[in-house]
Amino acid sequence: MLVVAVLGAGVLVASAALAAAGHRTQTVRADGAADAAATSAAATAIGLLAGQPCDVAERVADTNGAVLVGCDLAAATARVRVVVGSGPFAVGASAVAGPADDQPEHGVYGVPVGHRSPMSRTTRARSCPGPTSTIDQGDTCQARRSS
Repeated sequence: MLVVAVLGAGVLVASAALAAAGHRTQTVRADGAADAAATSAAATAIGLLAGQPCDVAERVADTNGAVLVGCDLAAATARVRVVVGSGPFAVGASAVAGPADDQPEHGVYGVPVGHRSPMSRTTRARSCPGPTSTIDQGDTCQARRSS
């Protein structure tokens, strides 16, 4: 009886691991298909490819094994949504592609950052002072520097 219980638990764990691996694979496929579809739609919008942007995005998504379920174009920026798989195992992904000028401002805690940031580059990149106590060995500074 104990052997059957151990074997049953092993099969259950292996099945769960295989299901998680399959889901991760579908997620990666969906992300790649969404990125490719958005990039092709944006390239079509600015004239690098021939055709209508959403038609090209649909063709690229289909080639990557995905179904295009949404395509929006604002100026030269394309937003697409794709689905890979069907039923309860379907995985969706979305992507945005376009020229860098059309991208909205990015902010961290309400402070704009990026190439349009009002904060000077030297202020954003200044080094942190050394540890202020024996407990703080620079971890806080490292966390600020990496984020």
